[in-house]
Amino acid sequence: MIQITDNTYTNHSGGAIGSDSYWSYIGDMYGVKSNHYWYGVRTPNCNYEISKDDFEEGCKHVLKANKTLNRKPYKYMNLLARNYMQVKNSDAIFAIGSISNGKVKGGTGWAVQMAIDDNKIVYVYDQFRKQWFINKDNKWDYYNETPSLTKNFAGIGTRNLNEDGRLAITSVSKQTFNNI
Repeated sequence: MIQITDNTYTNHSGGAIGSDSYWSYIGDMYGVKSNHYWYGVRTPNCNYEISKDDFEEGCKHVLKANKTLNRKPYKYMNLLARNYMQVKNSDAIFAIGSISNGKVKGGTGWAVQMAIDDNKIVYVYDQFRKQWFINKDNKWDYYNETPSLTKNFAGIGTRNLNEDGRLAITSVSKQTFNNI
């Protein structure tokens, strides 16, 4: 174990299988605390139930994000509204997924869009293009470096994590914690 004893980093995620779990797995090696939010239905690694007020706040942000995403949020509102707590409690979002037509695909896209709406720093590793992107002024730009984690970050992403996505998560963690 590589653990850093004075580490004050916190990962905010949903604890789902795939990227969320891998962010936590790698984070554990460096002593990163993980808050895995849930509401209504527990995820495999959840440890922090959000309140009804948090859920209702999240619903408002989901509906705002939907103005851009134009998707159907109601069937998955428990998951989507809890995603806002990941965004709200983080300084920056580090997501693994894919970008298509200027939007991040799947469930990850909801948290990413809510973060963009809240003017958070958002990095997305597109595992098919094998490239990091950063959102600037609602547009995706290539990010030609490995980003470093912030003290309170959301490590999130696709359930269909591939080897390139795992390497991206590992590289971000090494980049961050080897410079402490």
